[in-house]
Amino acid sequence: MSKKQFRSQASSSRAVSGAFAASDGALGPFGGGGFGGVSSSPLSYVYEPPDLSTISEPNIVVAFKNVQKKDSTTKTKALEDLLQYSTALEKVNGVENAVLDAWIKVYPRTSIDTARRVRQLAHQLQGTIVHKSGKAFAKCMPDVVGAWLAGLFDGDKMVSRTAQSSFKEVFQSEEKINNVWTVYLGSILQYCSDAVFKETVYTLSDERTVSPDDAAAKYARVVAAAVLVVRYVLEISSSKAVGKEHDAVHDFLGRKELWKLAAHSDASVRRAIYRLVDTMTVKDLEKQDMEIISSCIITSSLSIDQTASALDYVRALVRLTQDFPIVWTDHYKDTGKKAATKRLCQFISKGSQGSASQYWDEVKKLLLNVPISVLLPPHDASDHKYATIEALREGISNREEPRSSQHAAWKAYLELVQRSLLEPQGDRDKLARDTVLPIVTQYITPSRETQGWTVSNSQPSIVEDAAIIASTSPQIFIDHWRTLSNAIVQDLQTSLPEQSKDYAKSQDSISAKANRWYDLQARLSRREIVDDVRLVMKDASIMEVQSAIALLKARNGKPYGAASMMEIAIRLQPDLISAGQQIRESLRRFTADDFPDLLLSPAGPYLIDLLPQLKGIIDENAVYRKSLNATLQAPDTPARPNTLRKLMVSPCLASLENDSELLAGVATTLKQLMIKGPPNEDIFHRAISNPQAPSRLIQELLAQLFDDLSLDEQQSTSLKGIETLIKHNDNAVKAYDAASNGSALLAKLIALGDSGDEVVSLRAKTISDLLQSHSSADHAQDDRKILEILRHGLDTMDPNALSVALLVDLAKKTFQGCSEQDKSTIASQILPDERRWTEALRPILTTRPKPSLAITNPLGNSLALVEPPTPFETTFHNQDGHSTAFRMLWFTIALIKTSDIFGYATADRRNCIIREVAIILQIASDNLSIRCSNLLWGDQDMEAEEDIIDIVTQAQALLASWISGTPATALPSDVSSTLMDDSHGLSVSSYYSSRAYVSLLTEMTEAHVQPGTEVKLDLAKVAKNAADIMTAVASVLTVPDTTAVTRTFNELLAGLTGTDLNKEMKEQHAIHRVILLNSILSRDDFGDVLPGIPKQRLVFFVQHVCKQLIESPKDNTPSILQAPLTKSARVLTAEIMKAINHILPVLSELYGSFWEDLAAILPRTWSFDKESPEEVLPSLHASLRLYSTLRRMGAGDTNDDLVDALKSHEESLSSGLMHLLYAFQRLPDESHQPQKIVNELLARQISSIKGPLDVSANSELFPALGSESSALQGAAYQLLHRQVPKMQEDVSMEKALSTDYIAKLPDELLSLILEAPTFDSLAEESFSRSLPASLRTYLLSWQLIFDHWNGSSDAVKNDYVNTIKEGSYIDGLLSLAADFLISSRARPVDASKFDIESHALGSEDLPEKNAQGLLIHLYYLSLRNLPTLSKTWWRDHTSRQTQISLESWTEKHISPLIIAAELATVSAWAATATSNLDDNSNDKDHPMAVKTSPSTREITATIPIDDQSTLALGVHLPPAYPLARATVASLHRVGLSEHKWQSWLRTTQGIINFSDLGGGNQIVDGLAAWRRNVMGMMKGQSECAICYSVVGGGQGERSLPSKRCGTCRNLFHGGCLFRWFKSSNSSGCPLCRNQFSYA
Repeated sequence: MSKKQFRSQASSSRAVSGAFAASDGALGPFGGGGFGGVSSSPLSYVYEPPDLSTISEPNIVVAFKNVQKKDSTTKTKALEDLLQYSTALEKVNGVENAVLDAWIKVYPRTSIDTARRVRQLAHQLQGTIVHKSGKAFAKCMPDVVGAWLAGLFDGDKMVSRTAQSSFKEVFQSEEKINNVWTVYLGSILQYCSDAVFKETVYTLSDERTVSPDDAAAKYARVVAAAVLVVRYVLEISSSKAVGKEHDAVHDFLGRKELWKLAAHSDASVRRAIYRLVDTMTVKDLEKQDMEIISSCIITSSLSIDQTASALDYVRALVRLTQDFPIVWTDHYKDTGKKAATKRLCQFISKGSQGSASQYWDEVKKLLLNVPISVLLPPHDASDHKYATIEALREGISNREEPRSSQHAAWKAYLELVQRSLLEPQGDRDKLARDTVLPIVTQYITPSRETQGWTVSNSQPSIVEDAAIIASTSPQIFIDHWRTLSNAIVQDLQTSLPEQSKDYAKSQDSISAKANRWYDLQARLSRREIVDDVRLVMKDASIMEVQSAIALLKARNGKPYGAASMMEIAIRLQPDLISAGQQIRESLRRFTADDFPDLLLSPAGPYLIDLLPQLKGIIDENAVYRKSLNATLQAPDTPARPNTLRKLMVSPCLASLENDSELLAGVATTLKQLMIKGPPNEDIFHRAISNPQAPSRLIQELLAQLFDDLSLDEQQSTSLKGIETLIKHNDNAVKAYDAASNGSALLAKLIALGDSGDEVVSLRAKTISDLLQSHSSADHAQDDRKILEILRHGLDTMDPNALSVALLVDLAKKTFQGCSEQDKSTIASQILPDERRWTEALRPILTTRPKPSLAITNPLGNSLALVEPPTPFETTFHNQDGHSTAFRMLWFTIALIKTSDIFGYATADRRNCIIREVAIILQIASDNLSIRCSNLLWGDQDMEAEEDIIDIVTQAQALLASWISGTPATALPSDVSSTLMDDSHGLSVSSYYSSRAYVSLLTEMTEAHVQPGTEVKLDLAKVAKNAADIMTAVASVLTVPDTTAVTRTFNELLAGLTGTDLNKEMKEQHAIHRVILLNSILSRDDFGDVLPGIPKQRLVFFVQHVCKQLIESPKDNTPSILQAPLTKSARVLTAEIMKAINHILPVLSELYGSFWEDLAAILPRTWSFDKESPEEVLPSLHASLRLYSTLRRMGAGDTNDDLVDALKSHEESLSSGLMHLLYAFQRLPDESHQPQKIVNELLARQISSIKGPLDVSANSELFPALGSESSALQGAAYQLLHRQVPKMQEDVSMEKALSTDYIAKLPDELLSLILEAPTFDSLAEESFSRSLPASLRTYLLSWQLIFDHWNGSSDAVKNDYVNTIKEGSYIDGLLSLAADFLISSRARPVDASKFDIESHALGSEDLPEKNAQGLLIHLYYLSLRNLPTLSKTWWRDHTSRQTQISLESWTEKHISPLIIAAELATVSAWAATATSNLDDNSNDKDHPMAVKTSPSTREITATIPIDDQSTLALGVHLPPAYPLARATVASLHRVGLSEHKWQSWLRTTQGIINFSDLGGGNQIVDGLAAWRRNVMGMMKGQSECAICYSVVGGGQGERSLPSKRCGTCRNLFHGGCLFRWFKSSNSSGCPLCRNQFSYA
């Protein structure tokens, strides 16, 4: 063990050790006795220290010394060390004797230390030492057993628990423990006697180091523990054991000093004495001096404060009084001549003094045993005969008395009163009136003056007992009862009116008072009381009820306390109704005449509660219905909900079963209350929770709530109501579910289960599950209901119909839930049949396809021959914009993809589905090509359109899987043959059937699937039948016989070559044949056949049709292309050009006049005025493709005729293309695929125009930048982008020639940037397909504006800057860039991924990326060309956060490029400026040198003044330049004053940072201005004639020559002149020698 842990920490014990540790055993300088001698008590703080010299372990010696010190922390550490030492000992060796000897001297004093932790460790160490020492400790036990056992009764529970644990560690059985008490009884008693009788506060504690409070507490703890040890000895020791120490016990108990402790100031000491008394036997008490006992226990203790000891004290008094009552009389000796009664009253009046409620039980025992002479002293002894009763009441009403003790306290009080009443000398009436009836009065009508008699409302039994005691004096009780009754009526009549602010408080007080009053009467009526009293109570109640009725009538039900009193009186006293005819008649008239009128008054709810109590004397159901009807008809007032709440919980609600009108009104009202929500929602719950509620009411509520499910704002509350109804009435729900509208309810619930509102969705699913769980076991009925929901959802436009997704889920569940044998039947019932498909498609097939769709479908312009259908007048779309046919397609595709239902359908049903899906896909393709071109679905937003595209894509994939996965001999042949049969004729249905046929056969060909039965047709016969054009085209496109197709082609070609097309056009025969010809030419396999056709035949055909197009017939009728073109002419022209476009590549090497004809025809086809763009698109598409082919063929210069033809018609062709550009610029093509195809084709042709354009003449070209078509907009931009820089050369020349000329940006271009798109407006736009047109126009316009800077002079740039500044145009661009790139995003756009310096629109794949790249590029150009305007906008921005973010982003991505460009510009300017210096100029002598440092972003400019002196400045560009200001610093100054130099620097810095001139070259302008200042200063300067230097004048002067001689006019430095005058001793001029006079 380390010695450090036993190091002595205090020196106080050394003085003690030094005083008593003499080697000869003497007791020190104080001797063995007298003042200062060592006490023989083991507890005294003055003691002989233990002998530590024989202890072998030095560390233990140190520990023992530390235990004897005063500091508790030192003691604690020492005890812990000793405990560690003793615990580590082996039990075999035990503890050495020297340690035991030292410990038994230290332990008793340590066990009573003031520090709790010290006492704990002392007891713990005691147990460990005894345990380790074993029997060796037996000899030491007498010295420590008393202190050890006293520790068991330490006042601190933790200490006592530790002592008990250590004691039981050694003595582990009850027998051993008892033996300890028996064997060492003498030592125990000796310890207790010494502690109680020998020790004092001053012997136990050193007053020099211990505070008086701690010393007193220590003494009290020691004494209390000693007394409790003796008490325990009396409890457990046998008489035999005690007999051995009888004298010691008798001596201990007989000491007066012991009993004086009963009045000790410490509660623990008092409790110990009182418990000792309670433990002593009668024999023990008989041996005591009763006068001493009476004096100490009664006389002294009754008058002191017994807080924390009152309960033990009363128990001691009860024990003494029961066994020796004479201690109150014969042995009572009071030197103060105060009677025992007064002392007892003094004690009782203090109450329990913080004790538990058992205190009053003990007081009751005490008062029952105290001699009556003490309780009721003779009258002449005191004026207060009942002082004890009054004292007891005072103790009960003490403010500090806990409520939990009230019941026991009043019980004791009534016991005392009852005992007093039994005494013959008592005045019974006075006693009843003064001590009992006030309790009743205060309970019924509480008042502040009598609050000392207050009994808690939760203890009515006390008041009941008090009234029973008072009733033993009948007349007194009757008089008092009548007085109370009159007071109640008086309070009722004088209750506050409704206008008073305390109205509710007043009425509630009446109600509470009545409740207590009649409850007391009900209790008394069940007890034994005299008949007179019973009769008076009943008469008083009748009088009170009649008064209440009269008051309600007089004040219109306002005093609801009266109604409450009536209800309470009759409810608690039901026999009151049978008390007499008068009261019954009064109640009957009241309910019949006044009851309904008072229902909506404040008294209404209480009157409703009264109804069931009057059963037997009135028809309560009739009164209830009448009252309910009146309440429903009444206006909505604050009182109405409370009345309804009471009416709905009434058992009379069952009477509504046969009253339909009233029942419907109740249902409506309950629904409205539930919709309103809290606080009136509970009325609905109360009504349906009423077990008497009629089933018809529940059904009516269900019907109304179902109707409200169609209202979005009421769905949640209606579902909540339905759910509540289902949970409360299963039978009503089953009946409603089985009705005809049960499927409608289920469908609505399923629909709401898919609601976006989580609350609505969850409730709807819960209710749906409940309904289905309540359904009958008849599955056929369930299937019928589901199929009805499916048909209704698909075939109707009901806005409440289920969504397709829900219908699919419902169909899957129904199909998968049926048995295997029923699946085929269920599949046929679920999947739509041919009749339903036909009905669904009928409205859609009444719309003629758009003519421009000829561009995108394989049948081409055959759709122009479709006959106009008959309009269909009905609703086409549901609330989602979907037609029935589309919903059927969606449902069928989704169901077949997610289940195996298709395999269970019949073959006919499968063929029907494939056929109808193929047709609908063609219709859908048209609707996707041109938005809303047919009625399959209506106008949709972008997200909905994406969903539609997804559905169409799934349908196409499913159709492809059917084609490739079906056996070749079954499904496809039936489908294709039916489609071919349906394609006959010119109806819309024939057209789509033909397209579906072509699509299916094409898919089969691509999938290498051959039709099971080939469709054989006579092409020659079909080609001649104009009515079968759809069938003919479909046959030509799909027939596999190439030979037959070639033969038909030759026949058609020959026929058309010799035909008057103008004549046959009117009968559409020519159109019919040209369409067939193009169908053959468009076949994929015909490209190999066409070169085999004789070229001359093809040339003749081309020449013939060209002449037919432009030449008029002999009958002088207009030519085909003579304006205005007819619809047939447009169709024929389109088909002819398509045919020529196919044929021309074969004729590329042939010469002829037809090339010139074709070049002349094209511009004529591009001219249209009154025609609809929709009508001309097919012909324009064909002509533009033909022009593209001609250009491509002419580019090779292989055919001179073609090249010459194109060149000769170049101007008309260009003008025609520009005409188309202007005509189509306002037509959007985002949702019009044919228009978009034509626009893109037109844009490519316009971009190929090589000749110069007169932009000013083409005033419509700038507005074309605002085109709705991105292709045309791009074409216009490309034209202007090429022309604008060339125009700037002319503008710069004009500016140079005329100083009055002001360069202007085009007004048309400025108008396009006048209104910048905001980020908020763009937030609603979609970037998924392309840029919004407004944003695209705005960005391209700015790109063109910045193009004006290219090739412009600085003066022109200045004019442009002024134009931008005057219009404040730049603010919109920069705000848009900041919002789009930075502010609207969590992280700014990473500009490093874009080409910042030269980004072009279209260089990115995604539209949003395109916008980001172009905005970054424009922001860069703004900072580059308009730095001052950009910086001003940034500085004035309202958002500080945006300023910070933009500055940081600019510094990272833009500023490095700007700075690099600025430095390059400055370097180039400096080199140019130096090379252009005039040899004879002053600048040549003072050239400016400029150096740039990219790494430090600095520019250094230097101008030499002479060979040794220079002027130099530095320009530093900050990292965020040009947003942050550049700084100009002085590097070297000579020859001028600091003031002038700083002025030049400030001017230079101002020009760089704030100048609007130069169009972005502010640094150059600043350096040029600085150089002009320096050159101006140096102009005319000569060197000083004294020092021969320009800069000089003496040490540190560094100035220019400034002193001019008035005679010779030469300049000198001032310093040089001064030195000259001093050295020459004269004031003459150094040159002319004349007297120097300053000029």
